[in-house]
This record gives sequence, structure tokens and C-alpha cells, in this order.
Amino acid sequence: MKRVVGLGAGGHAKVLIDILHQSGEYDVIGLLDPDKAGQVLGGVLVLGNDERLAQIREDGVTCAFIGVGGVGDNSLRTTLYQKALAAGFTVVNAIHPTAILAPSVQLGQGVAIMAGAIVNADAIISDNVIINTGAIVEHDCAIGAHVHISPGAILSGGVRVGESAHIGAGATVRQCITIGAEAIIGAGAVVIHDTLPNTVSIGVPARVIKFKKKDPWRPFNGS
Repeated sequence: MKRVVGLGAGGHAKVLIDILHQSGEYDVIGLLDPDKAGQVLGGVLVLGNDERLAQIREDGVTCAFIGVGGVGDNSLRTTLYQKALAAGFTVVNAIHPTAILAPSVQLGQGVAIMAGAIVNADAIISDNVIINTGAIVEHDCAIGAHVHISPGAILSGGVRVGESAHIGAGATVRQCITIGAEAIIGAGAVVIHDTLPNTVSIGVPARVIKFKKKDPWRPFNGS
């Protein structure tokens, strides 16, 4: 089995640990989180913060996963993904055995697809994307890097989602809609028009309620 370390130790990490163990391909040797050193999550010890990455890589561990989900803000997950790559790790995909993926789906690296999710023909899923429990990504969708599609969300055919956008739980996006980069679609929203980047949209039908303020990325080590 390949040894793998997780960056982040929250609920998302717990789900990924379960998926990776079920795959039978990976041995999760530990987690890194500055706030939870010494704790155990999903049977896995939190070893310390991301300053341990270089030593873990020197010890021969070549694989990592990003154990941070994020609600409406994917910047920390993006930072951790880039940090893992820079340290020489391969960020692995975690695909739950009950997820259904068409043979023609294209996957980047660091993709997490949870239980009961469906990804249909010719969909493109870029790096570090989360397709959460029971979500549906229909044919010919294109999902940009670092996007989080929340539980139960439905993307109809041909939807385009820009980098680092967040689709809320139970939201529905009509066919051929474009969701702008870093946009947030609220839980339960029904999107029938394209949305601009860095906007927050809620409601049925979804309407923009504000433009996001861009905050600097929060360092993983808390410094």
C-alpha cells in the first residue's frame, strides 16, 4: 500500500480517511494541522503542522490528500494543495466506491468524490475539486480547479464552474449555465442565469445579493 499524509484534520479529512482505507490502496500515516497536534481523527494521529512536510517527504512518503473542505471559501484548501505539490507530493484522488463515474470523465489530481455522487459522460473535473455526497454532475460539465460542489447539488448538462467557486448544498444549476470564478451559490438555490465571478447568489430563482470581498489566503501554520 502507498503511504499518504493528510493536510488538515476536520470532518472532511475524516471522510477522506474512510474513503482511502476502503480503497485498499493507501495507508494514512498521519495528518497535519496546527491546531490539533496529538489528537486522533478517524484512527489517525495528527502529527503537527505543515512544517513536518519536508521531513515526511524525506522519509519516503510521496502521496498526500487535502483534508479541508471549506464552506464558501476555498482559499485554504488551494494553499494546502499548492504547498503539497511544492514539497514534491502527489495529491491523490479519493473516490468513494459507491460513486458512479462515466468512463469518459476526465479527472485532475487531488479530486474527492464522495458517496453516492454521480458524474456523467464527458464531464471534466479539474484539480483539487470536491464533489460531495450525493451530488450530480451531468454530461459535458466543466468544473474548474479548487471548486467545492456540496452535498445534494445538481449541475445539469453543459454547466461551467469557474475556479474556486462554491455550490451550496441542494442547489440546482440549469443546463449550460456559467458560474464565475470564486462565486458562491447558496444552499437550495436554483440558478437559471450565468453568475459573475466573486458574487454570492441565493434564492429561487437565484439572485446576486452581494459581491465578495477578497481576503488574503490564511496561512496553514497560523503565522
